[in-house]
Amino acid sequence: MKFKILIFFLLMQPLCLFAETASKRFGFVVGVSEYKDLSLVNLKTAKNDALGMTKILFSYGSYNRIQTLLQEGSTKSTPTKINIISQFESMLEETKPDDLVVFYFSGHGVVDYNDKVYLLPEDANPQNPFETGIAVEQLLEMTRRFQLKRVVFFIDACRNPEDSKGDIGRRYLETVQFKDSEIISVFYSTKVGYSSFEDPKSGYGIFTKYLIYGLEGRADSNYNGEVTYSELSNYVIQSMKEWSKENQKIQKPYTKEYAEKSEDTILTYAVNPETSLADAPMFNPYNPTYAFRSFLYPGWGQYARGQEEKGKIYMSIFTLGLMYAGYQFNQYRSDKEAYESAIGIPPNSRVSETIVFNYLLIEPYRQRMESSRASLSQALNVLVLLWSANVFDFYLLGPNPKEKTGVFLDLDMESQGYMGVNRIGKVGYALRF
Repeated sequence: MKFKILIFFLLMQPLCLFAETASKRFGFVVGVSEYKDLSLVNLKTAKNDALGMTKILFSYGSYNRIQTLLQEGSTKSTPTKINIISQFESMLEETKPDDLVVFYFSGHGVVDYNDKVYLLPEDANPQNPFETGIAVEQLLEMTRRFQLKRVVFFIDACRNPEDSKGDIGRRYLETVQFKDSEIISVFYSTKVGYSSFEDPKSGYGIFTKYLIYGLEGRADSNYNGEVTYSELSNYVIQSMKEWSKENQKIQKPYTKEYAEKSEDTILTYAVNPETSLADAPMFNPYNPTYAFRSFLYPGWGQYARGQEEKGKIYMSIFTLGLMYAGYQFNQYRSDKEAYESAIGIPPNSRVSETIVFNYLLIEPYRQRMESSRASLSQALNVLVLLWSANVFDFYLLGPNPKEKTGVFLDLDMESQGYMGVNRIGKVGYALRF
């Protein structure tokens, strides 16, 4: 028996060592739709871009951790400068040199006179963009400090075309060296001097839309079931060329590599779903179906669209209000029947005495009826007020980037090997598996 146990241990030891040394995948996704400074134009699709990339990496990439910063959730998960840098560094501290790190950003960007790219976080100051922005060079330097060999950046941002002087494609980060690297690359949605366009049909940026298509499997040119970085970049660049011709608009994505690529890197597994995430109907918190439910029963619409806690509160209060109004209605009906069936003294020649006795006999019933009527009226007024507040909340306080308790994206992973099964995370927080 001891011999068999020893053999079993020796056989299992390589598997344990493999599990400990296997490389992991990390994703860091940032979407900035609204800026605190009103002079910076808000972006309609940046939030959707970030949510889409998060879901794609989660569903098709077997990523061990995805950190997503949006203008939802806790204050620590909003895409401010300090949050982006601190959260990114915190994630990098968990990595090892052989791990894959994918960084994605959708929002505004600017370029200085040395062609250094700066990403503008939520709290960026357009009067001082280089001090309040985040240099891509700085983020790359952070990955270099942790000696990462596989780093890919996807940047979907306009690069201040209004300030461009037509000097396109000059090199920067020339002094940064990444030794013994497999891939250190930044994939920009457009060159300096050009715009990144949004797609009103899909609700995503055009660049991100084709990223999603490619990562889902359309970029798998050799049909081996894996989407590599080279396949993805080739697919996106070619697709963008075709899109530019069809739409008479110019957007020129390109890649910048900062190390010799010894081998290609697998980003996701090709699935090619029947309906792409980029083509699926976007979540609309003001969908008529939700509105009808909220009109029909306060809180139902909020609950159905994802604001479950708020919906439960509205429905609970309204249910209690209905019960109270029903009780008051029954009380009023009972008091009214008692008043109508009250027996007084028939009219006679002693008029004054008759009036006094009838008042004493019937007036208490009438007062109780009027009191019940007033209570019922108050209960109904409260219900109307609550219903009106529900409608106001549904349309004016619904999920949007400014609401910190908005709709969360549920991500369900069925199987990721030895890493675990059936885990659910919420966008705005680190997803650990």
